Amino acid sequence: MKWLRSIFRGGEDGVDGIDHAAIVVTDMDRAIGFYSGLLGLEIIRDGRPGGGDKKTFLGNKNGVFLAATEDKRRPSGGPVNHIAFKVGDVEAAAKRLKAAGITFTEEKTGPGGETIAYHFLDPDGLELEICAPAPNQVPQY
Repeated sequence: MKWLRSIFRGGEDGVDGIDHAAIVVTDMDRAIGFYSGLLGLEIIRDGRPGGGDKKTFLGNKNGVFLAATEDKRRPSGGPVNHIAFKVGDVEAAAKRLKAAGITFTEEKTGPGGETIAYHFLDPDGLELEICAPAPNQVPQY
């Protein structure tokens, strides 16, 4: 495992964090509506007009978080376990999602019983999470 630790050491030649998650969606327009309209991500590069692989990148002023490729033949669910999005106020974000008709599949609580994360599904059945920033805390999995 020494080799694995050396890869994740950070710095110029190591891994510093996650750049983006790449997902396959069955309907790009629906996915963009969900991720931009409901979760507030901006379209950084819209791959729809160019045709071909139809790769679209979504994120915000901090960078790209999501790369979506359309494949209408792909069954829902896919090989990605879930994607977690940090939010400043998990309860405010949860309230907005509930108002939009989102049903949560799981609620995670912290050591004091406070809710620290909610899980839900995107239109293609991919599991998503909104979570409060929790420095030095390992997620519950």
